[in-house]
Amino acid sequence: MPQRPTPELESELAKRSVASLAYDAISERIASGEFGSNERLTEAQLVAELQVSRGAVREAMSKLAADGLIQIELNKGAVVRPITRKDMADFLQVRALFEGFAARRAAERIAEPGIREAIHEVIEQCNELEANPSAAGMIDNDTAFHSAIMDMSGNSIMAAEWRRLRRSRYRLNFLRSLSPEEVAVSAQQHRETLYAILDGDPELASGFAAKHVRLTNSRIQRLSNEEFDAIFNPPGRKRTGETKPRRSSKKPA
Repeated sequence: MPQRPTPELESELAKRSVASLAYDAISERIASGEFGSNERLTEAQLVAELQVSRGAVREAMSKLAADGLIQIELNKGAVVRPITRKDMADFLQVRALFEGFAARRAAERIAEPGIREAIHEVIEQCNELEANPSAAGMIDNDTAFHSAIMDMSGNSIMAAEWRRLRRSRYRLNFLRSLSPEEVAVSAQQHRETLYAILDGDPELASGFAAKHVRLTNSRIQRLSNEEFDAIFNPPGRKRTGETKPRRSSKKPA
């Protein structure tokens, strides 16, 4: 019979679980633009919003800083880290390598149980998205497609690192900014990669997957500075009860 963890270990595991939930909640708010670029995040604010302990928030913020989502500034505390064009270019270069390799491995593993079924499920989603382009559908399909490719690679270490990197740069505003025509093209690119995997063609699958990511980078780099910042560096929200420092009513002596 397995031995139960000690009360101390159970407490530590529970704390880590809550900290992970806090990390996910904060990173999702950054990805959605709810927490904007350079927005100051305080422990007190996050404790109140997330209804978790200071310890859990502190641990989550430490991981967020390590993953590049926030930065700690002298006399300001934690702020949401702005994203630069180079950040996106570097990130997408790495993604092209990861996803090209993952698609290759998926094609090599096509005969393994569950892979064909998973591919057909995402292909159906691509077909629906191309027929009825929408921002919500694009967000769902983008997540399903890229996650499926990484999971089908069979390399859990690479998939975990890909998710960590993606979380640090992923911004829903980019997908929301795509025109219906661009959404349909993305669905087509997703589908051609999936069919290459189904055909068991590692070279073609790898090429399509990497090309899709490179085209995304080209689209981002063509944005004007104003468009880039509106998508990747939206301003922080005005918080309830947030006021400017009050000026002293006393006259200087």
